[in-house]
Amino acid sequence: MNASCLCGQVKLEIKTAFISSSICHCQQCQKSHGAANAAYGVALKSDVEWISGKKRVRKFASSERVRRGFCKDCGTNIYFYDKDCPNHLDIPLAILDSEPSVTPQCHIFVDSKAAWESILDDLPQHSASY
Repeated sequence: MNASCLCGQVKLEIKTAFISSSICHCQQCQKSHGAANAAYGVALKSDVEWISGKKRVRKFASSERVRRGFCKDCGTNIYFYDKDCPNHLDIPLAILDSEPSVTPQCHIFVDSKAAWESILDDLPQHSASY
């Protein structure tokens, strides 16, 4: 699977299927994506190959353990990295250039969801991460 940012300067390839996928409703994802939620696929870091623009990616420490990577030019969220899972990168499904290898399996941090957002599917809902 290939992924890219809005301006096309950052490109990466995820060489294997995602391990899992979820839709996050935490306030940090809301603010960083400018949306009610963000869908991520979890990949092994070793399965992510940077095709171009790796030096354009900036990191932001959104908490003590989390780093978020984004394109310095267009602001696209490229990855979510949690120090508690050092071998994983969570890739926003919306930056994929094709269909993801897996669809979201659950909703996480639903206690933080926007008051105006309705969850209309039957996926499991968790108050925190699963």
